[in-house]
Amino acid sequence: MNEQHLNQNLIERVTIGDMLRRRARDSANRTAIVAFDDQGRHQITYQALNSQANQLARGLRKQGLAQGDTLALLATNSIEFFITMFACYKAGLVVVPINFLQNLDDIHYNLQQAKIKAVISEPRFMPLTHGAHLTDIELRIAIGQASDDSLRFTDLMAGQDDSNLDDIMINDRDTAQIIFSSGTTSKAKGIETSHLSLYMTSMSTPLSMGFTKFHHHLAVLPTFHCASLTFCLSTLQLSGKLVLLPAFAPDSVAKIIEAEQVHSTGLLPMMWQGLLALPNLMDFDFNSLSTGLYAMAAMDSGTLNALRETFSGCAFHLGSGQSEFTPCACVFYDNSATEFATGNYWGVPAITTDQAILDENGQEVPQGQQGEICWRGPQAMSRYLGNETASNEASKFGWHHSGDLGLIDNQGQLLFVDRIKDMIKSGGENVASVKVEQALSECPNIVQVAVFGLAHPQWMEAVCAVVKVAPDSQFNEAEILQHCKSLLAGYEVPKRILLVQEFPLTATGKIQKNALREQYRHLFQ
Repeated sequence: MNEQHLNQNLIERVTIGDMLRRRARDSANRTAIVAFDDQGRHQITYQALNSQANQLARGLRKQGLAQGDTLALLATNSIEFFITMFACYKAGLVVVPINFLQNLDDIHYNLQQAKIKAVISEPRFMPLTHGAHLTDIELRIAIGQASDDSLRFTDLMAGQDDSNLDDIMINDRDTAQIIFSSGTTSKAKGIETSHLSLYMTSMSTPLSMGFTKFHHHLAVLPTFHCASLTFCLSTLQLSGKLVLLPAFAPDSVAKIIEAEQVHSTGLLPMMWQGLLALPNLMDFDFNSLSTGLYAMAAMDSGTLNALRETFSGCAFHLGSGQSEFTPCACVFYDNSATEFATGNYWGVPAITTDQAILDENGQEVPQGQQGEICWRGPQAMSRYLGNETASNEASKFGWHHSGDLGLIDNQGQLLFVDRIKDMIKSGGENVASVKVEQALSECPNIVQVAVFGLAHPQWMEAVCAVVKVAPDSQFNEAEILQHCKSLLAGYEVPKRILLVQEFPLTATGKIQKNALREQYRHLFQ
């Protein structure tokens, strides 16, 4: 390695591991992370977080891992999760946070696709990483009690030098991590994200959301998901206090917001509804909470109004984007002016993002016309892992293509229409599944809904809806259809409405429409 090149790289590079080194200098004794688990409350300072990440990085090197090797991480929201992430960032390893809530076949698919060489896992998840076909895995490290074929996380760090790693060249666009998409429409793709993308979004997101220095954020959504991880990195970039909860429980969230003086948190709409339903909610002091975030789905107006009334002084913003364009790509700010009274608004682009609606030839369409939502900006993925065709398709015409349909209204606000793959072609008409879902959501007693197209001998595709109703509520298909007819055009009204007790969901609460299509594929045949 040329010493001059290394020195220049250390001076000018933009890498996410260097961010923690800087915070350990300017905020050494501030609390970086507070984590809650069955054993209680744990905390770590910026200096200690940086030191332990350095020790783990050297421990991994000692076990033979080299720059560019892939390491899978299976862990809940915890301090160890972030020690591992930053150890990999610093050592030039490619970290692959694994959604441990997937089925075993999908987990093994992720591990194989990424050619995982090492695994760091909580003991309960370690069995998920075993299989005769997982031949690339050479090293297993347990967070906690080790099994016969694994090393202990703490033993790997013990005795290692905790000084910063200044002996490695990392380029801005080197892959820092691979996150697999949620697979709601097809088999999950591995998304390679660079150091530069992560660093830029760790600054763009708090600027776009109005967060300030020493911000306190509560992360409840799993940190293996890109959106949750983005807000965690943004909090650490601000020398803030990152508060981690491994699972959602309304009473725990309420207590922690008050006790830790949380400024922001991000929850799914159903989680916000669960918090509102807490019987003793008004016994807590929520004066510190200034920003409520929601994602993955639109929030109905009734819930939003109830949240604004309950959490006075707190704004509720929708953050949108996708794993391929490190969130957030755009933000719908609370009480933004819009052209239409209803609709799934995604808002305006984040500070470092260009946002446009393009036609199939890559030309920007006039305001108000539908087309594909496209973005430009440093947060864009580098590529899909091992899939050059899909990578090229996603970046044609010099834009990142989201695969979503939308329009920009006369107030400059992005309105999401539907996933291109979810647009239903019924009797020669285009039906947006999201529009039908919104109409059904206004029906009393329906608490969750998914709309999709199924093959039909007459209509080519028929609009089909699957719904879940509130406990102790009656399901009456005829009444629901009548409700739809009052709000939708005739061709948009579902041909069938089916009742389910539970939906197939991703770990972040997205409904897996591909699974529903497969389940009901013969309904009209």
